[in-house]
Amino acid sequence: MDISCDQSTFEILPDEILLEVCKYLLCNDVLHSFIGLNYRITRMIAQYRHHLSFHKTSISKFNYLCMNVLPQIGSQIRSLVIDCCYSLLQDRLFFEYFSENMSNVFPNLERISLVAYVHDDLVAFLNALHDLNHLVEIRLYSLFSIQRLQQPALARLLMQANNHRLTTIFLDNHSSTLSFDETDHYRNIVRLCLKLKTLADLPSLFAAVPNVQHLYVTIEKRNPSETDNNVILRSSLLHLTHFRLKSVERRWTSEELMALLVQLPIVQCLSLFLYTYDERLVKGDIVLSLLPSTVQQFNYAVYFYSNIMSDEDNTIASSWPPSHPVAYFFDNKLFFLHTLPWHFTRLEFSSTLGKMISRQTINANGYDKHTEQVCLFINKNFSLGKALTILSQCRRVSEVIISVTDNSDIVEGTRIKTLSEKEFLLKWSV
Repeated sequence: MDISCDQSTFEILPDEILLEVCKYLLCNDVLHSFIGLNYRITRMIAQYRHHLSFHKTSISKFNYLCMNVLPQIGSQIRSLVIDCCYSLLQDRLFFEYFSENMSNVFPNLERISLVAYVHDDLVAFLNALHDLNHLVEIRLYSLFSIQRLQQPALARLLMQANNHRLTTIFLDNHSSTLSFDETDHYRNIVRLCLKLKTLADLPSLFAAVPNVQHLYVTIEKRNPSETDNNVILRSSLLHLTHFRLKSVERRWTSEELMALLVQLPIVQCLSLFLYTYDERLVKGDIVLSLLPSTVQQFNYAVYFYSNIMSDEDNTIASSWPPSHPVAYFFDNKLFFLHTLPWHFTRLEFSSTLGKMISRQTINANGYDKHTEQVCLFINKNFSLGKALTILSQCRRVSEVIISVTDNSDIVEGTRIKTLSEKEFLLKWSV
């Protein structure tokens, strides 16, 4: 007797199920497997043709895509990620194929992201960017360290790339610092995120981007020759509405902060993460009085080093009005205060400050929305159990760094092999 049955095939599944399957694949796998398969599948993966990421793409597969796929779909590509972290030759292979005709192959490209580039390869790539009418944004991740003397020239090349069409430039916290010459002026830059070596680089930055509207700055370290004198800012940012500054390696005073805020006359969203010996910078009534009247959202975090008496923490907390609730942690001479919720991407807790975290209820500090990286410094007084309490609040975290310091090889029941520097660094992606 003949038995007939319907043959099940991949294409019987609805688009919604197929797209769910694609979520478990890398972008290069989707393009390599499905592009041109048939009209329905090609139409279904339109998002993968518009926004390409070559994260974890092998060289052989990347070569195939450059030769056979990208020339076909280049006009549909809106954003592109080139990742040299996992494929060391990916940038040079892309450059070999497209450096001479990038504007013809990718006429509608709007954003480029470059991962783990070195100086010479980045310079060559930026020099190849020209006449891309829609390219306005470049993002650099894990840019290798650039020598101090090369930084102004690279900054100039970056800001002027693609015939001065760029409006948005982003460098993540794992990237090299940049510096600027006093004569630099890049009026095309509207959004900028970067690191500076010291606060002394801030005046040149302000002068270089007079039309910037969103500016996010991290000051990497304190200049060894710095005497904590006020840095004179000669240029006001008359268009700046969003400003974020992280500077926790030098001691700020209220006078310095006031001098900085005067140069931001229309700022609306202000985020500051500072370190101070000045008690005025932990008292809410004083800090809020320094803000420009245009500020609509204020996010604040501060490390305060001082001898705080047991009853002074309540005095500091009560100086902050209900409109700006705060959380605070202290131990010995170190006091840490921040407004709620937490608005910075990086969250650090030392062993001493970590003692206080258990007094806060879960999610009371709002770490669940913005925190992407958590750094924990653990010794015998701060166990991994407490670390998990903190991590449970950070639902968007993508990176965890744990430093374990202890004289013994046992930290609260967790066995750690002591290294020569008595530090064990554990880093992974969640």
